[in-house]
Amino acid sequence: MAEVLSQQQIDELLGSLQSGNADIDEIEEKTAAHKVKDYDFLSPKKFTREQIRLLQNIFDSFSRLLSLYLSGQLSISCKVDVMQVEEEEYREFSNALNDSTLIALMGLHSNTYNIEDKQILLEMSRPISFFILDKMLGGNGSGYHIDRDYTEIEISLLEYLFKQFCDLMKNAWTNYFDVSFSMDAVETNPQLIQAIQQDESVAIVVLEITLDNLKGTLNICLPANSLEEIFKSYNVKFVKANKKDDVKTVQHRRENIMNQLKDTPLTVSAILGKTNVSLKELLDLQPGDIIPLDSKVEPGSITVNIEKFHWFKGTIGMTKKNYAVRIDQVLQS
Repeated sequence: MAEVLSQQQIDELLGSLQSGNADIDEIEEKTAAHKVKDYDFLSPKKFTREQIRLLQNIFDSFSRLLSLYLSGQLSISCKVDVMQVEEEEYREFSNALNDSTLIALMGLHSNTYNIEDKQILLEMSRPISFFILDKMLGGNGSGYHIDRDYTEIEISLLEYLFKQFCDLMKNAWTNYFDVSFSMDAVETNPQLIQAIQQDESVAIVVLEITLDNLKGTLNICLPANSLEEIFKSYNVKFVKANKKDDVKTVQHRRENIMNQLKDTPLTVSAILGKTNVSLKELLDLQPGDIIPLDSKVEPGSITVNIEKFHWFKGTIGMTKKNYAVRIDQVLQS
């Protein structure tokens, strides 16, 4: 997240610009120069580089699962990318939020690490949330330019959406840690969130969500206090060692992905046959003319395509006064 200026810094900057004392060239030079961030020894970092890299890997997996889920639920093209993972104080994250925003409080649980009553925050940008709401209610996704508070019905629908995120989050973490997630609450006023202290260190994961041509963010706030017990058991050498050959986990993950994709509409076409004609022959065609095809009238002569792929061989017939194709052979497995 970008650095947030204090009110005093904003006043000083505006005062310098109004008085003409600000050197634009100097500001541009400082902006272009390599930035060095001061290290605060009074508030040392709580996350190591290895832990930040681990969070990057976990949310890479989560972003792929989320992309598949949203594509299946909304029947549109969806892409989710991890833009950055960084550590900062919670007050910096909180100050960057608008007065009216959408925040999900998700519970973090683990019997293995004796974790209860810990929370993480998910903040979704308004255009993305209203786009999803519009699609969930049967719209085409164009009604996302809305400048108002969320209604109770909209909050209930978004709460259901975040509940589905809990399973995706668990699947993303399961290759590394035995943890589970629950949906605790949805807030639209960040000032009402008291679960995290203002000076507490948090890891901020920024996901960029692209729905058709609309881009927005899903910011995930992970307090260091919530992950402390988990990271104590973390060892780079043994990541995935116990989960790599877990057949049940792999099968469960595949079933979840298939369940999310089952409602995706597909185009099925039956190809009677093909032929080549010259331009002259094409121009001379009249109603009643017969075009011979390259396929023979025999069982299994019809090719059935799923989208652009040859998937079955079949035989043409009729059922309930409509043409139909009986599947005789599966070409793809």
